[in-house]
Amino acid sequence: MTNDMARAGSVLARLNFNSAVALAVVVLGIVIWLLVPYQVAEPPVFFGRSSVGISPKLFPQMIAIGMVVIGALYFLASLSMRQISGFRGLSASAYVNLGVVLIAMLAYVALLRPLGYLATSMGVATAISFYYGSRNLVGIGLTGIAAPLVIYTLFTRYLSVSLPPFPWGS
Repeated sequence: MTNDMARAGSVLARLNFNSAVALAVVVLGIVIWLLVPYQVAEPPVFFGRSSVGISPKLFPQMIAIGMVVIGALYFLASLSMRQISGFRGLSASAYVNLGVVLIAMLAYVALLRPLGYLATSMGVATAISFYYGSRNLVGIGLTGIAAPLVIYTLFTRYLSVSLPPFPWGS
């Protein structure tokens, strides 16, 4: 009985940041697996036959299984990793920077429908560039303006993927 407690204590002592990330990946995989039936609709059936050869639920379920397996393997590997947490040495400004990026991403999600993909992507990318101190107009133009334009064109014209358009017409 004491050996079991000693082994359990040693496992707890070996937990680190990688262990937490691995467990988060496993939990996310399980959540995705559980949500797939409610989030992915089956295609219409014509004359008693499915219009596609495979279920649209297959790939999300494969991703979920892969996340659980890789997360479990990562967790086992993390137990043998000896490292010091790098988060303890971070300054307060690093956490402020992280908070600013998280707020920018939440704003991006909130503004995507009302403003459309291009305007939202351009605004958020440019704002983040300015926040992190970039003053190079060419770099800001490439990441804040050209990249969203190229991505929008590729996805809508060549890949036939629908992205939220401009709110004022097409």
